[in-house]
Amino acid sequence: MTPRRQHGAVLLMVAIVLATVAALAVGVNGLTRFESGSVRGDYQDRAASYLADAGVAAARWKNQVAGCTSQAIAPTALGGGTFKADVPVQKGTVKKIDIVATGAVDGVALRTLERKQVTLHDLTRTETVRLTEDALDLTIDRTDDDDDNEDDEQLWLAFDEAHALLYWAMDDIKKDALVLSATLTLTPDGSNGAGAVVAVQRLTTRWDDDATWKEPRDDATPWHGGNYIAQPAATASVAGLSTAQWDVTDLVSGWFGGQFPNHGMLLRLASPGPTVRFYSLDASSSRRPVLQVLSARHC
Repeated sequence: MTPRRQHGAVLLMVAIVLATVAALAVGVNGLTRFESGSVRGDYQDRAASYLADAGVAAARWKNQVAGCTSQAIAPTALGGGTFKADVPVQKGTVKKIDIVATGAVDGVALRTLERKQVTLHDLTRTETVRLTEDALDLTIDRTDDDDDNEDDEQLWLAFDEAHALLYWAMDDIKKDALVLSATLTLTPDGSNGAGAVVAVQRLTTRWDDDATWKEPRDDATPWHGGNYIAQPAATASVAGLSTAQWDVTDLVSGWFGGQFPNHGMLLRLASPGPTVRFYSLDASSSRRPVLQVLSARHC
């Protein structure tokens, strides 16, 4: 499972490199011969830079999937150029590597990137955890200012009328781990309308079990239905009695890695439609929301 996901990430990186190099090449080919001299040189420099980036990524990937090694990357053709990466050989289990990657176009090395002490994670040994400790969820309702959210077995969503707030601490993930994937799974409480799209938003304000539609906690700066990043972290269509899942890898990775504070997530309907209902953390264990995280340990 892990190699497939990581391989997909590498293929995406390669696809971006190819698309960028191709787009640059098309632009160069469309120029007149009087215009193209300096622009072609700029294209080659930029293409070589992308290729060198690919070399760094490939070297890290190769040594992680091999179980903490220090192997070089041989010259590899990509998008009209080549990249390679030199890695000094180390004995035993390797925790960090130095990488010198080179991007070449038309056989000429134009870009070299050096990365010192790049941390490796062992992708041959992964761990899956279901976060259960220090978790909280509740519904905030525009028409209800009551902050008594205890023992409510249901989370419900109504467009611009009711949102669900969920929070999990990251303590169950090993401190030196790399988050590879994270999936949120919710179980419907009854049959939900077909085709409803539920968005997961990253919250930017700390809240507690006294949260309402108007404020995140007692004596806090008011909010209106939650403060969150406008771009959804994930979306999913829900229908009938089927469980719903969201890929929240980037969100959980950001929390765990400290890129942004963990204030939890907000769930809302992305467009008008029938209400949607899910079981909450107060429901039986088989029906509760689940945040499952796959991670790899530091080498």
